Amino acid sequence: MKNHTIQNTERIGYSPAQFARACEKHPSWAYRALYSGKIKAVTSLGRLLIPASEVERIMATAETYNPKPKKRKAEKAAGKEMADAAS
Repeated sequence: MKNHTIQNTERIGYSPAQFARACEKHPSWAYRALYSGKIKAVTSLGRLLIPASEVERIMATAETYNPKPKKRKAEKAAGKEMADAAS
């Protein structure tokens, strides 16, 4: 009888370096996230793997970057002058 294996092309886990590469970061960024508890990993046979479900969790909680417009120096100076005049 032949052994049948199912080939799964979908990843179930990522190394910290692969995870960092996917996020366009340095590998040490992924290790810092692991050590600080921001992401969770599993170890098997001495290898650290970040489950794909953990990556999906992080991506689901990600927010759209929407920076607040910064005040110009002239606007800051005018605001300070108004505050000084009010005192």
